[in-house]
Amino acid sequence: MRRLVVLPLLLAAMPTAAQKPWEMRVDLPVTVPIELPAVPPLNPFAAPVSAPPAVAATPMLAKLATRMHVEAAMYVDRAGACRRVVLLASPLPALAGELSAALQETAFSAGLSRGAPAPAWLAVAFDLAGRIREGRVVRVAPSLPHPTSPPVPEACGPPPVDARDAALPATPAEQLDAPPRPARFRASLSGRTLRQGFRLLAEVTAEGRCARVVFLSCPDGARDWLLRSLSGWTFRPAAGAAGPVTAWVQLDGELEMELSGLSADRLRATRAGGYPGAAAPPAAGPPPAA
Repeated sequence: MRRLVVLPLLLAAMPTAAQKPWEMRVDLPVTVPIELPAVPPLNPFAAPVSAPPAVAATPMLAKLATRMHVEAAMYVDRAGACRRVVLLASPLPALAGELSAALQETAFSAGLSRGAPAPAWLAVAFDLAGRIREGRVVRVAPSLPHPTSPPVPEACGPPPVDARDAALPATPAEQLDAPPRPARFRASLSGRTLRQGFRLLAEVTAEGRCARVVFLSCPDGARDWLLRSLSGWTFRPAAGAAGPVTAWVQLDGELEMELSGLSADRLRATRAGGYPGAAAPPAAGPPPAA
């Protein structure tokens, strides 16, 4: 009996983690080739329909209050005269010339460096407030989105730096005691009628109404007006196998818009500028204005 009792105790005392040479674990990286499935290109806006949505009516809102944002870089010389204007953000391309002229005529107190007048670049912004009195769609062409190529929105951003502007003698912002400050400013663009192209994707429901919009090309000055007006447009819906269906359609067109009372009389310096040497205003105090 004693041997039968002692033997299990001895076996239990042996370490369970003991490994034999032929039981040692070796981790080796093994490359397993995996062939990925080919995924065909797909445009999420495309749908298998027999006919695209067709435009039925395109009413545009009238007497719509609007506010258009403008940003620019200005080169101000030692005498406080503006010698160069570069528009960094313009609400409508057709207004660029008049906006640049209004900024060019702005009088400044010159920037100061070590107590003396100094030439400098200044980043400025202002908002044109007024109305879009009325307008109409001059033309619009609907088409089905490409089945495999997703649409690419038009790239927008500040203009490239002109080498002649980069060569102008300008005091770096960190060396200015005070940036140039506008003494007066006024921009008025009342009574302008202009045309503007656009390109967008519209989701047209089976009931012939616009449900969602993706802008591909449209300046900021016309975007809100066009977006609000699209809710009143009517379409003949796309034709599917079992009748009208919801589908996306690309619309390429042109607007005619009449502006009324667009003006601004306050010019403010900004900290952000996409042009070389644009001076940032001091951190404290209100932005300079006319």
